[in-house]
Amino acid sequence: MNYAILRLSDSNDHTKFFDLKFKLLQHNFVKKWINCVLEAQQKQYPISEPWAIYNLNNKMNHDFIKTNINRLMKKIDNVHKLFGFELKNINDQDTLNKIHAIFEFNHGKLDAWKINPLFKNKPDSFRKNLSEINQFVHACECFNTGTKRIRIVWFDLPKNKLFTDEDYDLFTNKKLFGSLYHSYCDVGKNLESLATDNDDDHHDLVPNLHYSADCIAYFNDDNEEETVVLKEQVYKTYIENNKEYIESKGYPIDSKKLTTGKVEIAKLETELNNDKVLEKMKQYDNIQSFFLL
Repeated sequence: MNYAILRLSDSNDHTKFFDLKFKLLQHNFVKKWINCVLEAQQKQYPISEPWAIYNLNNKMNHDFIKTNINRLMKKIDNVHKLFGFELKNINDQDTLNKIHAIFEFNHGKLDAWKINPLFKNKPDSFRKNLSEINQFVHACECFNTGTKRIRIVWFDLPKNKLFTDEDYDLFTNKKLFGSLYHSYCDVGKNLESLATDNDDDHHDLVPNLHYSADCIAYFNDDNEEETVVLKEQVYKTYIENNKEYIESKGYPIDSKKLTTGKVEIAKLETELNNDKVLEKMKQYDNIQSFFLL
């Protein structure tokens, strides 16, 4: 396998599509990630969020995100009341944190939901809607920061593979235009989130522990040395100021599990310049498929 192909399409016309071709990098984590993608495809798991194209088209706007969060919370409450309120503004970080905390508390870590009585005798859509609410909360945060990205996830794929020390050595806090990275797939909040969103409602620190086929393509350049150093200093300060809390969760402050960032998996291969790539993607609002060659 040498390439990953991300196909975007028009949600109103599947014959209109645009392929993004990513050249896979040559390191050991990529081989493990490829196996996860092949497993998702072998089991014919669908891409769970075909709408997850952020700040790249006009569809993913304030109203779209707010409407979907409120629609999904209402669907959940119609089956079992968990929320009982509406999101009025996607810039309301306190309410977003509250929504995330409700998801985190009820879903639990990774596959903990499977033994949670809450999900017993509920339609499959109940858990799917709860998970999608959580992703729309992250969509709010992404929309508000202006980060241009495409997130490819398979909810049905088990998230049970652990990073090794060798994998952590590949982590970077840089994000390059057109690069593909692994996606955080644990349930909770990692150091990066806790250090930046002032969340008093979260239930647990869950650093970057597991990986799966889930991945994110970024279309901003966030690799200036000054920016990266500043970001890393924020994370370091959070650890120093919350040493007792972090260690109470079972993580010595020198643990590799507290490594921040993501593993770069592949780089976009195209003859178009960055502006032309962005202009082209504006026409598409759906993730039609993702496959390896």
